[in-house]
Amino acid sequence: MDRTESTTTRQEAPAGGRWLPLCIALLLAGITFWLYWPAGHFETVCYDDVLFTDNPEVQSGLNGQSFIWAMTRAVAANWHPVTSLSFVLTHQFFGSNPGAEHLVNVAFHALNAALLFLVLVRLTGRCPAQPKLKTPARGDSRPTTERSTGSMIWPCAVVAAVFAWHPLRVESVAWIAERKDVLCGFFMLLTMGAWHRYVGESKVQSPKSKVQRSEVGGQKPKAQSPKPKALYAFYGLSLLFFALGLMSKAMVVTLPFLLLLLDIWPLGRFPISDFRFPILKRLVVEKIPFLALTAVFCAVTFLVQRQEQATPSLQELGLGLRLENVIVSYLRYLGWTVWPAKLAMFYSFPYDQHFYLALWPGWQIAAGLLLLAGISGLCVMQLKRRPYLAVGWFWYLGMMVPVIGFVQVGSQGMADRYTYLPLIGPVISVVWLAAEAWRTGIFAKGLLTGLVTVILAASLCQTRQQLSFWKNTEALCRHTIEVTGENPRAEYIYGLGLEKQGDLQGAMRHYRNAISSQPRASQPRVKEAFYAMGRLFSQQGQWTMAEKTYATMLGDNPKDFEAHLGLAIALPHLDRTAEAVAHLKAAVQNCPDDAEALNNLAWTLAANPAAELRDGTQAVKCAERACTLTGYKETMMIGTLAAAYAEAGRFDEAMATAQKACAQATAAGKPELLKMNEQLLELYRQHQPYHEPASPER
Repeated sequence: MDRTESTTTRQEAPAGGRWLPLCIALLLAGITFWLYWPAGHFETVCYDDVLFTDNPEVQSGLNGQSFIWAMTRAVAANWHPVTSLSFVLTHQFFGSNPGAEHLVNVAFHALNAALLFLVLVRLTGRCPAQPKLKTPARGDSRPTTERSTGSMIWPCAVVAAVFAWHPLRVESVAWIAERKDVLCGFFMLLTMGAWHRYVGESKVQSPKSKVQRSEVGGQKPKAQSPKPKALYAFYGLSLLFFALGLMSKAMVVTLPFLLLLLDIWPLGRFPISDFRFPILKRLVVEKIPFLALTAVFCAVTFLVQRQEQATPSLQELGLGLRLENVIVSYLRYLGWTVWPAKLAMFYSFPYDQHFYLALWPGWQIAAGLLLLAGISGLCVMQLKRRPYLAVGWFWYLGMMVPVIGFVQVGSQGMADRYTYLPLIGPVISVVWLAAEAWRTGIFAKGLLTGLVTVILAASLCQTRQQLSFWKNTEALCRHTIEVTGENPRAEYIYGLGLEKQGDLQGAMRHYRNAISSQPRASQPRVKEAFYAMGRLFSQQGQWTMAEKTYATMLGDNPKDFEAHLGLAIALPHLDRTAEAVAHLKAAVQNCPDDAEALNNLAWTLAANPAAELRDGTQAVKCAERACTLTGYKETMMIGTLAAAYAEAGRFDEAMATAQKACAQATAAGKPELLKMNEQLLELYRQHQPYHEPASPER
């Protein structure tokens, strides 16, 4: 191979040298980290963060049990083991430090800004698989879609800056529980980078290459001889990064289709002007392993969310309502990209009343659908001349599919976090169109430079302001309610924050607001607000009010586990013990693997003062199951098992189990549990079971 030929198979050096991209990447990461630095002083918010900050598996640090938990258990109706494991690791190093957890998110987001820039620089430079383009003839104003790395370095920087500094990113970065977004983005960008290297190593010829010209002439092309080790290594690496991205958040299930878009532009592997089915077939076949992973994770995610009852049925949310929300959401996200005003942490699903996201009138829905179809058609028409328009637009439409609402998850209609990766596409389209205008002189370069500067400066200011709302639960919920009006979910979370601070009266007020601000009887209740009210009534000894609250929920759903459990606690205080036992049994029947319910039922069956309600054999079964589910690590449940053995007349096992409970209480530094189990142990030694004293007659 001569020197001239070899230079066409390597990336062309940027105009400013090879160090310029690295310096810009470091600058982007540095500004992004500075922008979000105040998050290091923020608290946790009562909005899923407790799933990690108060999770015993996370609190235990990195060990075998926490690793198994991260790899096997679903969290908040999602299975994302890489994200769960990241919380275990950060707690291992930083302990219960919310500031450190926030800064880990910030660091990944800053890294993503740098990665996006570097990946775009590599993708939009002269790919090894593409032929060297000829310089356009004088007077030919037709834009070239392939440019050298140096000519596109600043558009790449603008795209990365808009991505990193836009206010819509705040939720993904400032919300600890949304680490799955930044991790998912990190691995997606690594996948794209590794895929670019794979394309380069495979040396797939473009439509106008010598190989394809020889095919047209009837000559058999010489077999290509890519480097097998490097080729397989980069392919395997891209597949590994894709799997890690899926295990961070299943949002990237559409990445194989995005890789097909990248084959059109900027990689230039699929000839739009000279369509050939064998080329398309080859490009699809090489992505079959990616598509297989997508299918697996789609199935797993759907099953997990269905099991957690996070996906409402078509009877609850009709297909027509979902489709209307899809159209509105697609357009609102684009609108917020241009004018990011009144962003909030939670947007209730748009039922027919006066919510912030209330559905538009029918004619506006139809107009919105026509607008989306018109933009799609225009991008397809420009596919040959400006392929970046179609790639960016369908990047957005495609990546939004998992979260746009076809399969509704949760009670939100939209969420800022859903835009973390999809909106990169439209930004690329707009920036590349502006870059074309710059090159062709349609607009003054000074005007474009000033406009970009104003946009980035405004983004920095708006993002810093939006970030301040996430400093604690109170500030976040107050802002959300101010922006969206009546918001049951925000009211409930506000109540949780006040309850955590000890303001029970204020918490109860917001729980009532969460219930009363639901405008339609057909709209699903914020069930957690009812549970919270029942819990507060129980803590204050208002058992009648607690019973009424839980009974209301049971009226909505006779199989409601929390309602049964709440009634089982409240009814004994109203001298309705038999009903309480019935509710406990119903709770266990509806949720047979809940350790707390099993333990409560076992204790009631073993120690109830009413002889007709005791059942030692059943108590042993429930207590053994509860201990098995918790790995025999909960002292209280081991004590319950000892009481169950005693009620069943198995006193030797009762004594041995009670001794184990005493030893565990001593090791855990729990003197009250130790004292109680020592007293019970003495009873078992005398072959006497423990029965709670009967409550005085009213």
